[in-house]
This record gives sequence, C-alpha cells and structure tokens, in this order.
Amino acid sequence: MRRLSVACVLATALAPPSFAHHSAAAYDRTKLVTVEGTVTALAWKNPHVSMTVETQGPDGAQLRQEIEVMSVAQARGLGLRREAISPGQHVVVRAMPSRRGPTERAFGISVTTSDGAVMPLSSFARLSTAPAPVVEARGIAGRWVPTVESFAADVAAAAAAPVTEAGRVARAEALRWYTAPDGAGVGICTPLIPPLLHVFPDLRTIEVSTTRVVIRSETNGMMQERVVHLDRTSHPASLAPTTEGHSIGRWDAESLVIDTVGFAPSKAPDLVLLPTLPDTHLVEKLTLAPDRRHLEYEFTIDVPGYLTEPATFRATWDHRPELGPSNEVCDPETAQRQK
Repeated sequence: MRRLSVACVLATALAPPSFAHHSAAAYDRTKLVTVEGTVTALAWKNPHVSMTVETQGPDGAQLRQEIEVMSVAQARGLGLRREAISPGQHVVVRAMPSRRGPTERAFGISVTTSDGAVMPLSSFARLSTAPAPVVEARGIAGRWVPTVESFAADVAAAAAAPVTEAGRVARAEALRWYTAPDGAGVGICTPLIPPLLHVFPDLRTIEVSTTRVVIRSETNGMMQERVVHLDRTSHPASLAPTTEGHSIGRWDAESLVIDTVGFAPSKAPDLVLLPTLPDTHLVEKLTLAPDRRHLEYEFTIDVPGYLTEPATFRATWDHRPELGPSNEVCDPETAQRQK
C-alpha cells in the first residue's frame, strides 16, 4: 500500500454547482491524491455513495480513508458496478483531498480495481464504462442518460456565460452562499433547477401522450417530474412558481420544443452560476438523432439583467432502455454526514 500522494494538478477548476448540494469548499479542487488499499466499507446510498479504504497515512500509520463518490443514479448511468468496489477489493483511487487535512474525507474521481479496470467515481473523471447504446428508439419516449462528454462541455461553457455587472455581483454572491462550509448550500436533499437538472449523466425517463410529455429525472435520489403541456399555446396568466417551472410544448417536425417560465426564486446557483429569478426563461429542444440511439438536447436560458444575452448549450443523451430507477432515495442523514 502506498501513502497518500499528490498525483497531478487539475487542468481546470470545477464548477461548484456540479457538486450538487455539497459544498465545493470542502475539497481542494486544484489537486489530486492517490489512495491505494483495501475497501473496508461501502455505503450505496444517496445523495452520494461513500467508501472506506484502508491505506497508509502521511506518517506511515494505518489509516481508514473515507471517499465520497457520485450518486447511485450517476454511478449506474456511467457504468460503475457496485461489486467493483465491494469490501475486500484492492483498489487505487484518484481523489480530490479535503481542505481540512490529508486524513479527512476525500472526493473520488476514479478507481482502478485489482483486475486493472478503471471506473469513474464521479462525472469529473470524464469516463464512462457503460455499454454503447445499441437499441433504437421509436421517438423521444424512453429512458435516456446524458453523456459524460456533454456534462463536461456544458459545465465548462456555463461557467463562461457572459454576465452583466449586476450578474457578476449576483454570481459572486450565489457562489459565496453555495460554498460556505456551514452554509445553506451544504448537504441537503433538495430538487435541482432545470436545466442544471438535465446535465448530470443519470437516468431520465420520457413519457409521451397526446396532451402532455412527462420527464422524470433521478438525481441524488431526488425523483423530479416535469410536465410539458401539449394542449396549451400559452402559459396561464397566474402561475404558482415551482422549482421545475411551468412548461408548454409543441412539435416541430419530430422535435419537441419546450418553453418554461414560472420558476421559483432561489439563491442557489443554476447552470450558469446565477440565482434563479422569477423572470428566468428556458427554451429546450429534444430531437431524436438519425441513428435513433441518441437524443440531441439543445437549450437556451435567459436571465434578464444578469446575462448579456441568452446562453445556448447542447448535449447528447444515450438511449438506455436497460436502466430503471435505482429506488435509492436521498437520505438527509447521509447528506449531513457528507458536508
């Protein structure tokens, strides 16, 4: 077993919202450490899986190093097998170290198992061991997982979205609120705001009827449902704001175009690292790719007064009919332990 050692410096800083309900301030995002040893415990729970590796600490003494891993749904979406990191397995883990010290909980990036297989422990590994989609879809209905490449590209592009001076101030305040070690943005099981909800590589299921489209997404054990009304051409004059907002849709050939307003205000940074305002406007387009094994997802977000212009992003979702909901709910007690 080797001691914890700095492996490399991350090429780019990671966007704080990508920790999804956990404070980025807890980890040093500029470094990676290597943890080699034997898995002694595994908690396959949401909002994040966790594992314990028996290794050697900086002083050479035996140490049980805790590693935080991605959510159950993301693990399944990216092909991480539960048995690959079961107790008794010898592993080599790459992780971001805690700012509190080398023996504190670290944030896992990837794991190499005893048979030489390399598997992701988070989306930041930019690695998926899931099988390539082979089953064709008949339309946009079905089960889909955004690709890890799309996740990485959208997070990078979102952080670079141009903001006004007011937006710059609002972004700084939102990030301060989110990354406060003991602040309100830490370790809670709460729903995500679209389109942040749709960039993580975990399962979403689409059901289509003549009057509506229902999109169910599983992130961190929170099952969120969005209803897209096909039988309306405009939003109601009076809306009760919600996290998912109010959506109306129309078909453009075989593409579904979704217009969403009525978001509940939130201090938490959205995909473009800004707080959600009542007049935030989201337009999405879902198109079945020519190979019928992928969905092309395009979305434009506008935050008047904060963005200099609406920001547009694109992603690809893999057709994954073999996946089903994990049925692992978000456990508030687990979330609080993972602050």
